[in-house]
Amino acid sequence: METLDFGEPKQNGFDYPMPLVEKYQPRRIEDFIGLEGPKRLFASLLKAPRPVAVLLVGPPGCGKTTLGMAFADELPGTLHPISSQKCDVAALDRLSDLCHYYPSRGRFHVVLVDEADQMTEKAQLQLLSRLDGTASLEPRFGGGWERGPALLVIWIFTCNGRGADGTTPPSTFEPRFLSRCLVVACGKPGVAEIARFLQRVWSLEGGKASDDLSVIAAGCDGMRDALTKLEVALCTGILPSRPVERERPSGTTGCSGRVRFLAPGQPEPDPRKWQFRKLSKKGSRVYVRRCVLDSC
Repeated sequence: METLDFGEPKQNGFDYPMPLVEKYQPRRIEDFIGLEGPKRLFASLLKAPRPVAVLLVGPPGCGKTTLGMAFADELPGTLHPISSQKCDVAALDRLSDLCHYYPSRGRFHVVLVDEADQMTEKAQLQLLSRLDGTASLEPRFGGGWERGPALLVIWIFTCNGRGADGTTPPSTFEPRFLSRCLVVACGKPGVAEIARFLQRVWSLEGGKASDDLSVIAAGCDGMRDALTKLEVALCTGILPSRPVERERPSGTTGCSGRVRFLAPGQPEPDPRKWQFRKLSKKGSRVYVRRCVLDSC
């Protein structure tokens, strides 16, 4: 009996190749490149799952959303993906009603909210009671309420971070929302890790094992960007070359790029720190801050 392979798109016996980003998308937690902190967290949840909210913060293309999907598949759990644009109060009410039913797969509902920093403030406030367990209140016979068992829901939020490494949560999040989540940084993998992965993909796709892919690894913005650039190289047959660094003489005086405009009559700046460049059309004197090129 012929088996169907849903991993490769096929129609009438013809194969349609997939983009490298989809073809080499990790399916298991352990297969992700880098992301050691998130991988340890989800590995512990696989061993002992419990209701929890996780916020994955990292630069674009590092694998946050794919990691959440892989976790739901490996748990296993019933995945409920929802985009931030549709994550409003009404959508959360419908989702809450759905999560009161037994999941169709596994024991847990896994709610994946992508680009969670784009949620409205009202949606974040609506989530507060659902993340700390007060949403499990049940009516008591004779009047009043009592706390019932927590809903078997694992919330996974993803967002693009801020800062130099892209792992700082954006300021659009309510502090009360962040206090109810396990905030986990998803940093960019190291250049060596990316280069080893690209070399393996390059060889599997018919590239030469001797080709140097470190230029792509060093210039990419994440795993998705690295695979996209690698696919361009495979299609064109041209690998990006390493830029040539020109040596400059030590101690040469240059300018750091900081500009100062002085109106007529203002005192001259320190000539050891500022270099006169030109006279503007309005009569202001333009100075640029000096520096030693070696330290720029």
